[in-house]
Amino acid sequence: MNKTLQIILLLNFSFFALFAQNTKLTKKKKIQKTHPIAEWEKNYKIEIDDCGFSNKYTAQQRLAMYPFSKAAKVLAVSYKHRGMDKDETNASKKFPRRGLYINNGVLDTTTLIETIKLNTEQTNELTRLIFNIKYKNKSEFHIEEFGKCFEPRNALIILNSDDEVIDYLEICFECKQNSSKSQRFDIGIICNQKYELFSNYFKSIGVSYGTLGRNYREEDNKEGEELRKLR
Repeated sequence: MNKTLQIILLLNFSFFALFAQNTKLTKKKKIQKTHPIAEWEKNYKIEIDDCGFSNKYTAQQRLAMYPFSKAAKVLAVSYKHRGMDKDETNASKKFPRRGLYINNGVLDTTTLIETIKLNTEQTNELTRLIFNIKYKNKSEFHIEEFGKCFEPRNALIILNSDDEVIDYLEICFECKQNSSKSQRFDIGIICNQKYELFSNYFKSIGVSYGTLGRNYREEDNKEGEELRKLR
């Protein structure tokens, strides 16, 4: 009887010892799993997320990628931020409409401030910015900076041979945000200087409104006050 009890106690002790050992191993594994992030945060420097140019894709390869593979024409445009303007049909006709409007694949040009049709060289440079600008430093983790706002004043518009809009990408340089109709079209990897590079690109092709270097919110507020006085 005593021997049986001793065996049972010994087995129970062995089980709990094994369980405790497994628990310690599990905890140790979890610590090891989170360790690289903790180490990365400790050693992080903003330069890790700087942009760098790569030759990963040739011009031909870039043009074969979406949405450029579908494009007969690419436009770069600017317009005033829509704000609270929900009058898409401009039924009231009291105030000028603001924003980007595309109805059933047709681009409404009446709200556009600047419109540039990209030539071959400009299109190649655009695809280079999107597909061949990567992180300069190789790291397992990167930080993307962006604002909570989204007040786009610029867009890239892709049209087919019938001038129908296939896709479009709206860009807010001020808030460092971009969004497309398809969610397949974007500005690529968001390294530190990406929005500045895109802003400089827009300026270089003749689209300056909406790019970095101006206080558009202040301008919009002043214009809003003037319009309210006319009501």
